[in-house]
Amino acid sequence: MRWANLTLRGQVTFVVIASWLVLEVISVLLDVVQIRQARLEELKNRGDGFLREVVTTLGKVPPEDRVKLALSLNNAERSVVINAEDTAASVAGGRRYPAVAEWFKSRLEAQGISVAALSVADRVVNTNAKQKDDFAKSSGLGGLQEGAASEAPVRPIVGVYSVRLADETIWINCYLLLAPENFWPVLFARSVDSLIGLVLVGLLALLIGRVMAPLSGLAENAERLGRGEEVGALKATGSADIRDTVTAFNQMEARIVQALEYKTALLRSLGHDLKSPLARLKAEMDHKTSTSTKLQLHKQLENVEEIVNAVTTFTRETRRDGDVTRIDLPSLLEVLVEEQQDDGHDATLVIQSAAIVCGRHNALTRAVRNLIENAIKYGTCARVTLSTADGSAVICVEDEGPGIPPEQMDAAFEPFQRLGASGPGSGLGLSIVRAIIVDQGGSITLANRSVGGLSASVFLPIEG
Repeated sequence: MRWANLTLRGQVTFVVIASWLVLEVISVLLDVVQIRQARLEELKNRGDGFLREVVTTLGKVPPEDRVKLALSLNNAERSVVINAEDTAASVAGGRRYPAVAEWFKSRLEAQGISVAALSVADRVVNTNAKQKDDFAKSSGLGGLQEGAASEAPVRPIVGVYSVRLADETIWINCYLLLAPENFWPVLFARSVDSLIGLVLVGLLALLIGRVMAPLSGLAENAERLGRGEEVGALKATGSADIRDTVTAFNQMEARIVQALEYKTALLRSLGHDLKSPLARLKAEMDHKTSTSTKLQLHKQLENVEEIVNAVTTFTRETRRDGDVTRIDLPSLLEVLVEEQQDDGHDATLVIQSAAIVCGRHNALTRAVRNLIENAIKYGTCARVTLSTADGSAVICVEDEGPGIPPEQMDAAFEPFQRLGASGPGSGLGLSIVRAIIVDQGGSITLANRSVGGLSASVFLPIEG
């Protein structure tokens, strides 16, 4: 979903959650680095004294006597094995630390011990008696598995330090028992604040939804008001500024409804009040004027009467009659096209996509019928197409007439604009159509077809 399509509540919630996720990822990464660093420090600090003691002691005796002496250095937490293998460099399933090895080498040489090669590694040992660990046996720490069968499995870390002294071929392999592998429990313990933060973010999201709820109702009422529905006053809730906004909207809605009702009543009253004087003037004129004057006055009065009738028609045709309901456009268009076909006119319908919209059925019927009748009247035929695009239902009415000059397209929707058309008519047809379509929350456009004729396209929001 695009950012611009999100509600304010969605955008604020997204920013809060995204910010929390970024902070938590950084926090977890720092925790991982700290845990790894602590493990490395233990490998160095505990191994430093042990390694210097072992190498210093064994370096004082001939190589052939070191195996026996190494046994005296072993205990429950450490072991020394003399052989021809660099165990630290070849330990399986472990991690090697070249930088730490160089650090140990410099420490030993500072004590006057000449070191030819040194390797450092560590490895987690499985002490579960049901899963014998060959590494634990070869290291001389096999006793780690004794008595573990009745207890929860422990996964200690064994540090491996392999040293080869100068001018020698044998290796002194030192094994040191370190703290158990508790990476995930430690990480979890350090992440408790993250879990608390997640709960707080969830509560904040609920709070944001509660704060923004009045705005959602305001947007819904504004949309319904734009389609001509009776929305009524919206209850003012939420923060002070939101309550002020809702109150201002309620006042605006009341003023708009009052202004529309006043305009409609005024036009209706005007048309009604002018009919009686016009009728009396015609009667008086028939008795008191000459024939030539009578014809001129009759013509002028007929023009005035036509305007009055047009105003009355405009008021009647654009009134908001009926409630807003769901309208099945294919059914509505089929009825209107069949009406023209039954009257012997050339009218066709193509339904590319079905669509349901919300609106006043009678008003929408009048608008579409007006477009079809205009197409037949000025373009000899009506080609009606129903499709959908970008969340809107599109009703396209095409004809094969002369079209409208491009510079007069906008004027075609103005009241009493006939654009040079001959024959009866008030020039209110397209004005009425646009008023009705806009009242339904839609829009209408006109365009000349490349092959000749006019195309009128009505766009109406599809009911979700």
